[in-house]
Amino acid sequence: MSNVPALSADAAGGIVDASRRRAAALGTAACISVVDAGGSPVALLRLDGASFLTATVATNKAVAAAGLGVPTAEFATFAAADPALLAGMANQPNVAVFPGGVPLLAGGAIAGAVGVAGGRTAEEDVSIAEAGAAAFAAVG
Repeated sequence: MSNVPALSADAAGGIVDASRRRAAALGTAACISVVDAGGSPVALLRLDGASFLTATVATNKAVAAAGLGVPTAEFATFAAADPALLAGMANQPNVAVFPGGVPLLAGGAIAGAVGVAGGRTAEEDVSIAEAGAAAFAAVG
């Protein structure tokens, strides 16, 4: 029996919808990726106008946030003080420690993460991901 909370397709859809609304409010084309606690994709939406490259980057941000248990922006700031740590994480396959990945918590445990790429700034990516994470927290 696992203590890892499940991330349902319905919950992932709600995360994507909230993130999509935030991206629309910002007027930016982005890609939104939701992964479960093991980093497996549950949902992916590439908004009109977002580069095909954003799908991979958004998913890799989500994988990093799920694996680390902290937002990728927070980890990047922490790791900047330790070049070896930052270089080591940057060389991990399928992991991106750029801002825009936010873990999804349920009962204090990591249920997964949302990752966003394609905003005009890192702050936009973070804002869009945080909107999705907030929608998950509100129902979960």
